[in-house]
Amino acid sequence: MNRLGSILLNIAVALYLFANGVLGLTNRSGEFETMIRTIFGRGDLSGILIIVLSVIAIGAGIFLLLELFNISIKITDLIIFIFVIVWAVFIVIVDIINPLRNGITFLPYLVQLASHLLVFGTLITFCKKFS
Repeated sequence: MNRLGSILLNIAVALYLFANGVLGLTNRSGEFETMIRTIFGRGDLSGILIIVLSVIAIGAGIFLLLELFNISIKITDLIIFIFVIVWAVFIVIVDIINPLRNGITFLPYLVQLASHLLVFGTLITFCKKFS
């Protein structure tokens, strides 16, 4: 992979995850709220799960940035691997189940799906368990 492209993709996904994590912690509408509300609706459990996923996303974003600077922490690969699994579930819920329930507008759906697949692909690229 082109080194400059790899760096830019890593930074973009780290910022995306970090921003969505902050949105989830500040009770603003974000990706994780969409996922959790699709499954559980509203309630205390939903709020707790949104916070947990948001913290994990912030951690994954930070660990991706650390990986970019070759700062090696033993738990980094495990955290990224866990988030790969979380993101796969996220894609199934938000991009498959939710549109089946609520219908889709084709082009906005493609934009959403493409951004989610970009994050997924980047996470897989930087997870050593898949290489």
